[in-house]
Amino acid sequence: MPTTTYNIDRILNRVPEQTREDIREVLNEIQLIVYSQNCIQTQKITSTGMPPYLATTVDVYEYDCPADCRETEAIFCIRTSSIRSDIGRLVEPYGTYLYNNKEYIKVPIMTRSASIDTVAKVYFKNNPGTNATTYFHSNYIKPTEISSEEIQLTIPEEKHYLLRKAVVAMFTTEGYGESQFDDEIIERVARKIRNSLNRGFQSNVGITPVQEEYRDDTSRSYGYGQ
Repeated sequence: MPTTTYNIDRILNRVPEQTREDIREVLNEIQLIVYSQNCIQTQKITSTGMPPYLATTVDVYEYDCPADCRETEAIFCIRTSSIRSDIGRLVEPYGTYLYNNKEYIKVPIMTRSASIDTVAKVYFKNNPGTNATTYFHSNYIKPTEISSEEIQLTIPEEKHYLLRKAVVAMFTTEGYGESQFDDEIIERVARKIRNSLNRGFQSNVGITPVQEEYRDDTSRSYGYGQ
């Protein structure tokens, strides 16, 4: 796998007047831009093929997401007889969610994306109850910050050449940081990498809208607590 040091070495061959530190910072910036939009392969998946669980506690509505979570896509759970609405009055009915072509209950939530200083948040609209293995947390990860050369790029290695091209172009463009040309290069690189992250066997992962006439959320007794 091409390391961060390898990528910086290759870039230095093209722009020897730049410092390794400056190149590392630009690599990190471009990687953040790529991951600023949701892609199929940037969804967090466990070894089971499912998203990780989000553990909840009765009467607690607000939860911090894991440190690597950039944005929550959905909270959903299995449709079983043990899931019932017996904890307080429902503020909002449940929806229907498809994951890998299987139907689940979509839990009503509000979310806040991660920022530089704060982790992402999930706010339940109904009382979630105390559950450790009920709620699947579908979320998109943040790339690993390249704070040193010992930390490797999150972007797949077959796309590293695109990052190198973008970095070189940014440093060699006249008026670097001031022209529209820089933005066009970054967006073109980001688009190509995102397209590759949206291909593959993961293409059947995610939400598929269900037509309203096939839903009957208000009449079902799906809820929280076990």
